[in-house]
Amino acid sequence: MKRRIFLYNAVVVMIALTALLIVSGAVIRSVNDHYMERPPVVDDNAPKVQKAMTQWLENPSSWEDLNQRLKDLGYALYVSLNGAEVYSSMAPIQTDLLRQLPRSTSWPSGEPATLWMGGALVIGMRSGPYTILAMGEPNMPKVFGRQRVQTEAVLLSVLLIGATAIVVIVLLSMVSTHFQLKHILRPVNALTDAARRIEAGDYSQPVGYDGQDEFTAVCAAFEHMQHHLLQEREKNAAYERARTDLVAGISHDLRTPLTSVKGYIKGLRDGVANTPAKQAQYLDIAYRKACDMDVLLQRLFYFSKLETGNLPLFPVRADLGEFVRGFVRDTAGDLEQRGGKFLVRGAPAPHPVRIDTEQLYRVLTNLTDNAVRYTGAEALVLTLTLWRERDREHLRFADNGCGVPEEALPHLFEQFWRGDQSRGGQSGEGSGLGLYIVKYIIEAHGGTISARNDGGLVFDIALPCEEEESDHA
Repeated sequence: MKRRIFLYNAVVVMIALTALLIVSGAVIRSVNDHYMERPPVVDDNAPKVQKAMTQWLENPSSWEDLNQRLKDLGYALYVSLNGAEVYSSMAPIQTDLLRQLPRSTSWPSGEPATLWMGGALVIGMRSGPYTILAMGEPNMPKVFGRQRVQTEAVLLSVLLIGATAIVVIVLLSMVSTHFQLKHILRPVNALTDAARRIEAGDYSQPVGYDGQDEFTAVCAAFEHMQHHLLQEREKNAAYERARTDLVAGISHDLRTPLTSVKGYIKGLRDGVANTPAKQAQYLDIAYRKACDMDVLLQRLFYFSKLETGNLPLFPVRADLGEFVRGFVRDTAGDLEQRGGKFLVRGAPAPHPVRIDTEQLYRVLTNLTDNAVRYTGAEALVLTLTLWRERDREHLRFADNGCGVPEEALPHLFEQFWRGDQSRGGQSGEGSGLGLYIVKYIIEAHGGTISARNDGGLVFDIALPCEEEESDHA
C-alpha cells in the first residue's frame, strides 16, 4: 500500500513537471519567435517628425502644441527634466519601451536623432535641460488584450503556465487520491461489513478481501478472530448444555437418595421398623443415603467455586512421598472392597513440595475414582511412582486397564467432556468434571499434568520442588 501511494504521487508529480517544462518551453519560444519576426518599421513620417521638432526649437511654444504636431504624424511626445517626467502623451506600451532605454543614452542638442527599439522608432533631442522624445506606434503583437514588451509577455506567459500547471496538478492529485481512497477503502469497508455481521451474530461469512497489501494480514487476523469467536460461541453453547445437564443430573440423582431417606424415616415414624435391629438398619441406610446427597452437593458446590475462580489454596510444606503413602493407607481398604489395590514405588528419599493437602487429596481421590469406574480391569492395580527430576517432583499414577482411544487423550481434561465409557456413570458421575478439577488444582499449584497410554492409562504429575534450604532460611 505504501509503495502504491508513493508510486501514484511520484507519477503525478513527474507528469505535471514534464508537462510544465514542455509547455513552458513551447510558449516562451513561440513568444520570442513572434517578437523576432517583427521587422523594423520603415516610417515615411520620420523626416517630418524631425522637421517639426526642429521648427519647434526655433520657435518654442507649449508642449501641447508640439504634441499636437507630432500626433498628426502618428507620434506621441515625452518630455523629461533631468530624468523626471514633465509631459507625456505616450501609451503604456510606449512608456514601457522608454523604460528599457539605457541610462547612458545621449541625445544630441538642437538636432533630432533616431533610435530603433525592438518594434518602435524613437526620435529624440535635447533642448537646454529638457529631453524631448517622440515615438511612433510600436510594431508589437498584442498579448492578453494589449501590446506588451517582450519581457512582460514572457513573464505573463510563464505565470499563466504556472497557474495552469497548478490546476492540472490539483486535478491529477484529486483523480489519484480518488483511486487510492477507493483501493484503501475496499478492505476497510470489508472489515466494517464483517464487524457489523459479527455484531448481528453472524460469524460464518469471511471478510472477503483478496488483495495483496498491508491490509491482507489485518483481514486474515480478523477472519482468524471471527473463526475463534465462532468456536468459542459453539464451545460456550456446549458448556451451557453440559451445565444444564449437570444440574439436571445432580437434581435427579438427589431425588433418589432423598426419596429413600424420607421413606426410611417414615418407616421409623410409622413403626414399620419395630425391632431394634430393624431400626438400626433403617437408620444406617438413611445415613448412607444422606452421605450420598452430601457428596452430590459438595460436587456442585466445588464446581461453582471453580467457575467463579474462588477456590482457595492453603499450601504448606510437605513431603510428597509421605503424603502419597498416607493417602494409600487411608483409601486402601475402600479400594480393596471395590476390587483393587495400590502399589507405591520410588526411593524413600525426601520429596519436599508446597501443597494444599486437602486439594491434592481430592486430586488423588478423583484419579482413583476415575480408574475404578472406567478402567475395565478385572483385578485393578493402581501404581503410584515417585521421583525427582531437576527442580520438579514427579508422581506417576498408572492403572492396568485398557487405556483410552488415542483421539480421546487431548480431551480428557476438558470441562464437561465425557468419553463413551463414562456415559453410564451413577450418582452424578460421568459429568465430565473429575479430570477437569484435577488439572485445575495441579496447575493452581504451579504444576503440570498429562495423560498417555502405556499398558493402561498413565497420568504424569509434576510439582515444583520446595528446596530443603528453605528450612534454614
